[in-house]
Amino acid sequence: MTYENGIPDYAMVPAREIEERAVVAASKAAIYSPVQVTDITEKPKTTITLEEDILVPDTKPDLMEILTIDGKAHLSAREESVTSKGEDYIGLSGEIELQTLYRPEKKEGSLPMVSIHTVVPFKDRWHTPVSAGAAVILDCTVEKIEYLVINERKYRVKIILAITAKEYNDQKIDIFEGIAGEDLQMLKSTVEMSGISLRTKDTLSIKEDLIPKDDVRPESILKQDISVAENYKQISGDKVVINGFIYVNLLYFSAPDTCSSEDDTSEDSRENSAALKLSAENIHQHQEKIEFTQFIAIKQGEKHSGCSVTFDDSHLHVKIVQNEGSREVFRLEGELLTYLELYKNTEREVIIDSYHREKDFVCRFEEKTSRTLIGTSTGESSVREIISAENTGCDVERILYTSCNISCCESHCEQGRIVTEGTLSVNIICCCENNGRNIFTIKEEVPFRVVTSMPQLTGCETVTQKACVKDIWSEKINGKQIEINATILICAEIMRPTPFKVLTDPGFMEPCNNNSIPPMVVYVCKQSDNLWKIAKKFKTTVASIRSVNELEDGEPEEGRKLLIIK
Repeated sequence: MTYENGIPDYAMVPAREIEERAVVAASKAAIYSPVQVTDITEKPKTTITLEEDILVPDTKPDLMEILTIDGKAHLSAREESVTSKGEDYIGLSGEIELQTLYRPEKKEGSLPMVSIHTVVPFKDRWHTPVSAGAAVILDCTVEKIEYLVINERKYRVKIILAITAKEYNDQKIDIFEGIAGEDLQMLKSTVEMSGISLRTKDTLSIKEDLIPKDDVRPESILKQDISVAENYKQISGDKVVINGFIYVNLLYFSAPDTCSSEDDTSEDSRENSAALKLSAENIHQHQEKIEFTQFIAIKQGEKHSGCSVTFDDSHLHVKIVQNEGSREVFRLEGELLTYLELYKNTEREVIIDSYHREKDFVCRFEEKTSRTLIGTSTGESSVREIISAENTGCDVERILYTSCNISCCESHCEQGRIVTEGTLSVNIICCCENNGRNIFTIKEEVPFRVVTSMPQLTGCETVTQKACVKDIWSEKINGKQIEINATILICAEIMRPTPFKVLTDPGFMEPCNNNSIPPMVVYVCKQSDNLWKIAKKFKTTVASIRSVNELEDGEPEEGRKLLIIK
């Protein structure tokens, strides 16, 4: 070996030019199999603020003080279809049913509490990115109501609506299976994907009589709260069986007690009878739970992984009627609308790496994402809170009505469990010891937390929850304290993100002039090696390496010498 200026002679040889090789596409001979997946995306919650001036109807007495205002929102259309790309607005329209209870100015013949039912329409556009061809399922709830009395005949409400949505993007993905006439070595991985196999709705006619307790004869309904919750659901053969409860919470007036003697028809007696209407003793609360079972027909023979159920109770109402015994009762009637989604989990093998033993195979891998239904969960939690009436300036004589709404409810996954936290907005209408004439409201925000165990959770899952109040009641401890009790039901749907790769643009490099891989070699395994990587490097097969080296299942250890025969 000679050196020139300290440089070895082999370094003086000019570098060989890199041979440019073109790629010959194999798209025409490529074999694909299609798979249908549904990518479900929860949109971040948004809010809409509405302001409306409401007039007291001419038939109602002047307003002195608002006791409580509740509202329920109903969308004109629950589902929106996105027809073109770049359409980033979703139309929102519907109406809000407001129930207002107020204390009127004290005038002879007026009632101690008056109700107003108002419908407030709304229309807006929600700016949010959406995919072309996707379906968007909307949900709308009243998050908060603020009010201001302007005068005795008008008040102003500020309503904050919470809008949530799910985007369902159905995609047909072509899964690469190979190239006709070519012996490709392929490394595969199993991916589980969830798709929506059925999205439908069904109606159930409801007609149920509710009997007032203590032989009280109802005269008029001041306020009615209706909510629906599932108890359980089951996919059975050609149908889905849904069992649930309708919770009814009523505030009403009873007819005054006129059981005086037959001879007592004097003017004083009639005045005394009318005066009974002014008493809080004629205001009552009625709570009842009605169970129902619904059957929704589906296609027989398909295997489903789970289902999701949502109820629309906007067409259910309670009125006072006479039953067959000529007694006044409450009748719950109307149509219960049930939305059903059926999930189907599909396992597919996808190629995550590939090579050819004789040719230089090239391709691209495109990132895809889907979601897999892990399961559904139902959990309950009891809420108990002591509420003070110190700030009211009155001693509680009797609790007339208790109601609540769920606000700020969020769920998330932790290791092995689902945690749901939220707030109950509680309204309690009471009467004071001042002869039962002074009616006032106590409002309180009560936090709650529901924990449901699911050992298979890792913490990366997303949760979609539906929360409702199963029971709510209150008891007077003393004139300054009230105990609140409630049962919260949480129905959760758990999805796990499923990323995977799809092989695209398969092809072969033009043949190379020299083949640098010898037909036989002894290879020493490195720490990061596995049989697939070694087989791909030397363009042989995993089966051949195992057979030649008499390897059993598993990967070779570091430092192991393998005889490789191409």
